[in-house]
Amino acid sequence: MNSFYKTTILFLFLSLGTSRAQILLKQVYDNNYSQAIGVAGGINYREGGFSGLCVIPGTEGTEFYSLTDRGVNIDAKNASCTPSYDKIFPFPNYSPKIFRIKLKGDSVQILNSITLKRPNGSATTGILNPADFGSTSTEAVWSEIPSVCGDEIGVTLNKDIWGIDSEGIAIGSNNDFWICEEGGPTIWNIDANGKVINRYSPYANLAGAELQDVAIDPVFKTRKKNRGFEGVTITPNGKVYAMIQSPMLNPNKTDGEKSYVHRLLEIDPVSGDQKMYAYLNPGKFTVGADEIKAKDWKIGDLTAINDTTFLVIEQGVAGANIQRNIYKISIEHASPITSALYGGKTVEQLKDAAGLAGVGIIPVNKKLFLDLRANQWPDALDKCEGIAIINDSTIALCNDNDFGQSSPDEDGIAQATNTKCSVYVYGLKGTNKIANYVADVRNIVTATEPISNQKNTSKLYPTPVEKEAFFQLENEEESKIEIYNIQGAMVKNTIITGSKSLDLSYLSSGIYSARIISNRNNTVLKFIKK
Repeated sequence: MNSFYKTTILFLFLSLGTSRAQILLKQVYDNNYSQAIGVAGGINYREGGFSGLCVIPGTEGTEFYSLTDRGVNIDAKNASCTPSYDKIFPFPNYSPKIFRIKLKGDSVQILNSITLKRPNGSATTGILNPADFGSTSTEAVWSEIPSVCGDEIGVTLNKDIWGIDSEGIAIGSNNDFWICEEGGPTIWNIDANGKVINRYSPYANLAGAELQDVAIDPVFKTRKKNRGFEGVTITPNGKVYAMIQSPMLNPNKTDGEKSYVHRLLEIDPVSGDQKMYAYLNPGKFTVGADEIKAKDWKIGDLTAINDTTFLVIEQGVAGANIQRNIYKISIEHASPITSALYGGKTVEQLKDAAGLAGVGIIPVNKKLFLDLRANQWPDALDKCEGIAIINDSTIALCNDNDFGQSSPDEDGIAQATNTKCSVYVYGLKGTNKIANYVADVRNIVTATEPISNQKNTSKLYPTPVEKEAFFQLENEEESKIEIYNIQGAMVKNTIITGSKSLDLSYLSSGIYSARIISNRNNTVLKFIKK
């Protein structure tokens, strides 16, 4: 997003008058540079796919953890040779990652990354889990559409018991992480190096489950395909909460797709106790000729305000009818639910508020907190999939850019969208401030510099620099050069092509860092100025 567009958004917002004066879009940060993944179908793929967000305590709201989903996957249900699983994976060895990101200037900088790992320390993938552990026996995973229909041997991938489609992230109490994912659906507790400690799974009691699997209610096996756990958070008292993305197909697809009920799972990692609560989407919602149905609503993410109150992203789309909202919800007076039958029906079959009330179930209390489209969230960004509370007056949101691709015809052929992962920071005033917010007062050591290409050979010389510094770059493409003093203030910002010298004679004596940014480079070089 260019600076003109950002300025226009803010100007239009301020021009709307006092009716929206309590909510202000403060700034938009774009991820302009990240590490390359590879080339497929003529598209140069780079890291992205931000699918969750949590602020890092002690960073004053400038640093966050985010994570990728399972990697580049291309919609293919209408492909010339139709796969039995409706997506293809051009980079089957891609490992989902946690990113530590920093908001600086108008950019999202990736400071470092942590690869998600199996119990033995090897990298995970984003490939489907085996049959009965998150996929069916008839679903085959392809790396590409075969050139001859029926000849699938060369493109069929092995399924992965540790495959993960990560969607939400929270910071644990022991320098660990909690991650939820929609493929299984499962919830992972991983250590600071990305290695799984425990995996909370509805398949834990099946033969073939892993030693690290801890059982959650088997009802979660009925989740709709690719719509498992979408958001996870930790309350100040240490309990973990994860919400299912869409109503589950419990006991069947017909009833499940009519249901308004999303299940919210509570886990106490210390005692092992678990509870579930019912969250209701709006059901049928019509604007003009376009009707959002109960099955179309999706949760984007959730984050804790305190031990009983949360913010939840809820989205639904049907044609021109686009709804993207944040709700404030409370479980304080909600009824715990189970997977048992209520009057002969599952909770999903009870369908809505009236059905729940008929058997004495109170769903979570829900109140609109922020209408995203009314507050400058662009429709072009589509997926709002991360929310973090910085303080009682500030929140941050991020989008999943699907690694800059889409397949409009769902034919397995990707088109570049040039959509970036962005972070939107909103200020809140007056009655829009977050009441009763309990801040995380931990102090987690900050990271200061972006990750570099490990194979980079870019150089800056001579050092110490007297007048001119010569930049020898590893490639001849256009590069952005940013120079910072020891206090972190930018003192020069320019564009060069290829290797070139820059006049730095005007700089005072001291220690500086030069950041080199291009399509294939994100490197920091330190130097001394005489």
